[in-house]
Amino acid sequence: MKKPEQHEIDRAGKRLLREVLEGLGWVVNDVQEDYGIDSNIQVFEEESATGTWFAVQLKSSSSSEYSAASNFVSQPLLMERARHYAFKMRNPVLLIHADVEAKALFWYAPQLDEHLAVVLREAKTESITVRIPISQRLPQTAPELLQALDLIHLMLAAREFECATTRNFAESLTKYPKQEELFDKFQESIDNLKLRRAATLFAEKKYDEARPRSQALVTDPDSPTEVKFWAQLQLEGIDCVKTIHSGAPQSALSETVLRHAKALQVITASGPRYLKFYSLVKRKAAELLCLAHESYTLFVAQQQHLEAHGNPFKALDLYTRRSVVTSKLIRKYNQCVRLAKIAATFSDRWILGRALSEIPKAIGPFLVIVRAEANSEIESAFERSVIQICKLAVWISRETGDGVGVTLAIASSLSVAQSRDSEVFRWATETANRLTDNDLRTQTLGIIARATRRWDGESVEGDYNGDVSWQLIQNMSAGLGIDISDENSPLVRCLKVAARDNTPERILAHCEHLLVSLGSTGPLALFIKRAYNLSTAGSKVVHCTKFDYHVEGRDQDSAYELFRERHCNSCPDVSPRAADWKYTEEERKKIEGRNQGFVTRLLGTPNGYRFSEKD
Repeated sequence: MKKPEQHEIDRAGKRLLREVLEGLGWVVNDVQEDYGIDSNIQVFEEESATGTWFAVQLKSSSSSEYSAASNFVSQPLLMERARHYAFKMRNPVLLIHADVEAKALFWYAPQLDEHLAVVLREAKTESITVRIPISQRLPQTAPELLQALDLIHLMLAAREFECATTRNFAESLTKYPKQEELFDKFQESIDNLKLRRAATLFAEKKYDEARPRSQALVTDPDSPTEVKFWAQLQLEGIDCVKTIHSGAPQSALSETVLRHAKALQVITASGPRYLKFYSLVKRKAAELLCLAHESYTLFVAQQQHLEAHGNPFKALDLYTRRSVVTSKLIRKYNQCVRLAKIAATFSDRWILGRALSEIPKAIGPFLVIVRAEANSEIESAFERSVIQICKLAVWISRETGDGVGVTLAIASSLSVAQSRDSEVFRWATETANRLTDNDLRTQTLGIIARATRRWDGESVEGDYNGDVSWQLIQNMSAGLGIDISDENSPLVRCLKVAARDNTPERILAHCEHLLVSLGSTGPLALFIKRAYNLSTAGSKVVHCTKFDYHVEGRDQDSAYELFRERHCNSCPDVSPRAADWKYTEEERKKIEGRNQGFVTRLLGTPNGYRFSEKD
């Protein structure tokens, strides 16, 4: 039986509870007999019932036990009662502590305390002490209390879902107020779990499993805009990785990025302002990337025709087209810079740091051309501009607590750097080393380390390691305006031969007496020679310079396979080259110089270079 003074304290606590909650316009109904429940509270808004209510267990004290830092008050509870609140109550319940001396009320939601749930499952004692945050004082935090009630309803619905049939679960939702809001919150939580699952599959490189999950979220009419936004970005990541590893030309990658940027704008058209702005920056950066890749394909084709035996008129035409594209690119880049300036003062900019990081990545391919043409003044101007954009992206990300955004900004800056001896690289390294989050700092420094390995010519896991020669031809085709999408067309087959046979290294490595020369050049091979300045689309002849043997084939590999069967397999004089031998430019000059007379003797013969009416 409680002491009389405790009765007075309890009555004072109830008066304080009524005073505070009724001051909010809420109705306090005392409960005479119930297990651990003192009052039921009905929430009103401007004298109208909202349908929201919750139960209260009131604990009153004249000597509340505050922590040393005064950030929480300790409240003992019987273990059985705490388990009832946390696990058995099917309606919201709040524990409210009344400090009657200070006339202060603090609330706590045991149903939302994950730590409490763990302790209750493991504890063997008869009582437990919970910590009620001082920051949750009433009436100041009434809005936060209402938000907590919404979360409790969602948690209870999820619990119902776990232990009920689908039909019973649906019926149970009708018992809760604000059913539409509850559905939206439940939908968003489920969608976020699906989104996290798709992200996990992406990280595990299970792209074929991740893609349909992300796509389903994008097309679900009930999914919130924010969920669709992140799902669309996940789809972009999946499609970009698959495009890169397919060996498609850079233009295919930029088209993929632009397609997803347009889809992102559709998704965010009626969404929050910050998502709209993000999508706008993303769209303009994607358009910049398309122009940069178009300029690069024209440059590659132009350079091919500036080499020996190229077509100078074709080179001039390509240069003229490049000039037009470059003008468009400069205008587009300036648009991106203006958007970056607006982002600096945009009121709702928390995610814009990530959006701005798209701009340096987009201009990167163009700077490859600038460096190749040794235009150091333009290169320096772009690098200075890019650093400013990256610094702004880092500032916005730090301001909004987006550590991942900082890492993305640093990584994107490396798109315009090609050596350790650059201002961009020094800035990226210094900024990465100042990251306070150990995991992010390690991850970011790892990204920088992989970039330096690429600069040193090393192969980095995750990069494209396919047929570079074929990708070069694809880029040239885009610049020349030649459609090579049909894999079965005679032109594409001839171009594939030209790509595979761009070097005889794999054949010459078998024996120092071997030599590979051009054979028959038909109409398609001649067209490729004139359009691409590539002479390797025709047939090839494998020779033995020691015994004067010759075998011709459609390509190097078929010619050598037959040559090996006829001659090498039974030859006692096979002399393989060193295991680390490479067909360098210096080696090419040595071999061609040593065998010039041999090749000249074969010109115009069935075993030498010649034109023919058929490929």
